[in-house]
Amino acid sequence: MVDAFVFINTDIGAEDEILDVLSKMPEVKEAMIVYGPYDLVVRISTDTTENLRKIVSDKIRKIPKIRSTTTLIIAKSIIK
Repeated sequence: MVDAFVFINTDIGAEDEILDVLSKMPEVKEAMIVYGPYDLVVRISTDTTENLRKIVSDKIRKIPKIRSTTTLIIAKSIIK
């Protein structure tokens, strides 16, 4: 499995609308509106890095009112 965090910047006031769209994607495991340099943080899980690329490039980045994304692939994690 390949897991990643996607940090998203949106148009002003579009956070709830985009959160709703993201919540309907099966690969999105968590989606949060946050304060700080980004507007949303999304955790994605998929089977390959190629599918991750397709999800970010072909699905997420094409959502209207998304201005930019930054993707961090998770190398190792501990869940408590």
